[in-house]
Amino acid sequence: MQSIKNIIFDFGNVLFDLELGAISRELTQLTGTQFESIKNKLDRLGVFHLYETGGITTEEFVDTLCQAANPHLEPAQVIDAWNSILVGMPLERFDQVLRLRQHYQVFLLSNINDLHARWIDDYLWREHNLDNFQTRYFDAVYYSHLIRLRKPDREIYEYVLADAELVPEESVFIDDLEENIETARQLGIHTIHKTPDLDIMQLMDRLLAQKMTPTPG
Repeated sequence: MQSIKNIIFDFGNVLFDLELGAISRELTQLTGTQFESIKNKLDRLGVFHLYETGGITTEEFVDTLCQAANPHLEPAQVIDAWNSILVGMPLERFDQVLRLRQHYQVFLLSNINDLHARWIDDYLWREHNLDNFQTRYFDAVYYSHLIRLRKPDREIYEYVLADAELVPEESVFIDDLEENIETARQLGIHTIHKTPDLDIMQLMDRLLAQKMTPTPG
């Protein structure tokens, strides 16, 4: 991919480590046998989708989850359970992103919600003394709850391409979900599926090496 000029990273489970399944585990502990029926009802109502695309506020989201259980949950319980999926991001990955920015435009495209975004901001300040990671490490950051679009819908990729003035064939998108990869591929964007056995540091090394390798002729 010698012609690649732009890298678009997914965030969770690509750059930022997650404990997948943690939210379900924590909410099950709080609600017991009610969990599946609560989850199915909120899915039908589109609550999670609405929150991820900024359609409801954090207060509305937390209150909805609190009220869905019997007996009702406390807001702090819901917030702690909701944020339990978030683990962290080693500083070495940030350093590697900075190296990539010397050769590429680098973007972040994430399905994320307000609670998770706030937790990550607090974590980065607490653990890494970073209060400007979005502007320092990326040319632009696209969060679903702020732009009111989400993957894998085609519109979010078209939005990013237009807003950042990117040529699809000069861009590569890295995500851990195949459905997100597929939509980007249909638009002509190069893609890399971040599977569990693909180390993100090694992948970034390869992207750097491609820019260091002289073009034949």
